[in-house]
Amino acid sequence: MKTTGSTDDRLYKWLYSTYRLGIAFALCVVVFGFILHGITEAKLTDPIVPPSQFFHRISQLDPLAIITLGILILVLIPLSSVILAVVNFLRGKDKLYLGISIAVLCVLFLSLFLALI
Repeated sequence: MKTTGSTDDRLYKWLYSTYRLGIAFALCVVVFGFILHGITEAKLTDPIVPPSQFFHRISQLDPLAIITLGILILVLIPLSSVILAVVNFLRGKDKLYLGISIAVLCVLFLSLFLALI
């Protein structure tokens, strides 16, 4: 039988790895976007990429869309860590922290949804 300490250690390692790899990947995507901007000399005229055009502009290697993708990855990193915490507390049957994590997850989803409107 596993102790709570080893389960918590595994969660912390997963969260650490998620943050570390996610931030490194997002940084690479943003740097790639800036390099692409320097090579193509495209003008960054739009302040944001509309969600309806996002994937189309990424497929065209639009530097602004790629930079936006990197920023979106940075926004989604905390969301993934809360999801990992919810799964961990669900498996551990810790109802108090599960409820708190679900409330935080709902607030994150609501804020992301309202930001896209």
